[in-house]
Amino acid sequence: MPSGSIEVESKFEAGPDTEARLAALGAAPAGSSSFRDLYYDTPDLRLTRADHWLRLRQGAGWELKCPPVPRGGAEGSSHDLGAASPEPPEGTGGSSLVPAALSPEPPAGGARDSSHVPDALSPEPPAMATTYQELTSPRAIVGRLCGVLGVAPVPGWDQVPGAVAGLGLQEFASFVTQRRSYRLGGLRVDLDQADFGYAVAEVEALVGAQEDVPAALEEVLQLRRALGRDGATRVPGKMSVYLQRHRPRHYQELLLAGVLAGDPQLPPHGDNTSEPEMLATRGPSKVMELAGGPEGEKGPPSAGGGLGTDRPPSAGGRLGMDQPPPPQHSAP
Repeated sequence: MPSGSIEVESKFEAGPDTEARLAALGAAPAGSSSFRDLYYDTPDLRLTRADHWLRLRQGAGWELKCPPVPRGGAEGSSHDLGAASPEPPEGTGGSSLVPAALSPEPPAGGARDSSHVPDALSPEPPAMATTYQELTSPRAIVGRLCGVLGVAPVPGWDQVPGAVAGLGLQEFASFVTQRRSYRLGGLRVDLDQADFGYAVAEVEALVGAQEDVPAALEEVLQLRRALGRDGATRVPGKMSVYLQRHRPRHYQELLLAGVLAGDPQLPPHGDNTSEPEMLATRGPSKVMELAGGPEGEKGPPSAGGGLGTDRPPSAGGRLGMDQPPPPQHSAP
């Protein structure tokens, strides 16, 4: 079994009725939060080009999102589940979380009820959902980083900050998210607003093994449909939009590597079209400011900057401003 949970997730554009639909489905509010995320990579982008995303989240610590490792032990790649497993999961029976009254209408002509997920996932467009392994153990994170970079760990790398410094990783993204969350059975729905003027929602399930992914995918897509989001348009995540707006060269590298799916409908840059400095020109990453280091260097950086770097200004201003977010379109 892989080390760490496997996240099955589908992003969508929340509408004015999303929270009312969640309440009608019986979803329970799971709280609101605000947090800063910082992401790290090598100067030549080897981690993100390998679809590995090292994140330091304020109040939660370090996490590495990476392709799941199959049970056979070979390292896999990010999975776009819209094209995964054409056969329906076995043994899920009537375990639907979605009440029939809020499910899509059954097909005409007397066909059987289709309020649950259809027999095949082929009607879903590509990249409707993704799956990532989520590593939170320092030992697992450091081991995976060293494996991707081809470096043997050394003493002192038993904690992530030591490995980040030793591997020369540097911050490439920093932003604040305001989140409202709901829970429905084993699913979580997050409604996010980022401080660079972008909003996105996601349905997420966590499973412990690769063989549990198809059933989780079934429930994730089913809830998405019940919320009135049938998947006609792919919706980009916060990081995809952040890179496209603030680090277009990094974004292009990931398009070329096949990590991100290019889409002409990504939200426009707005006024912030200048390319910020590349990672190779920055100074050492000051991860200890968030991770907790010597000389009192603890706590998150201010909203105006990240860890001593020249973080690009927010496209949409600070959270709480009256300026509405730009339209949401598609991409991973």
